[in-house]
Amino acid sequence: MENWQQYIVAGDQAFQHCENHVAISCYKQASACARQQLGCWYDTQAVLSALVSSDLKVVEAQCRLECFEEAVETYSSLSLELRKIQCHVEPSNPISVVITQAINRVKEEFINLTKVYAYDILSASRCT
Repeated sequence: MENWQQYIVAGDQAFQHCENHVAISCYKQASACARQQLGCWYDTQAVLSALVSSDLKVVEAQCRLECFEEAVETYSSLSLELRKIQCHVEPSNPISVVITQAINRVKEEFINLTKVYAYDILSASRCT
């Protein structure tokens, strides 16, 4: 988990200095660390939080760079990945609630993204 935290801190510092490409790289490294730990980390809630937080930070940096299609793709991929994880967990398993919370967080963040960047997202989708 320490590697994940280090990458997030580095990404946050880059983001604060408007070094968005560097921030994306750091956040993607954090996300990769979380994915490697998924399934073997003793604290599933922590790994899901790491995964969701880092990917949502990637989206935020992508939006700053006006890479709206990439941002939507990042959201979609994360949502799909969480749903696949959810399919492998019995509803009676307490971790099912944590996964549902992660999915709901992603949905809420996507709604917020579309509120802020609605016209930009629509313009980007029309151009392709």
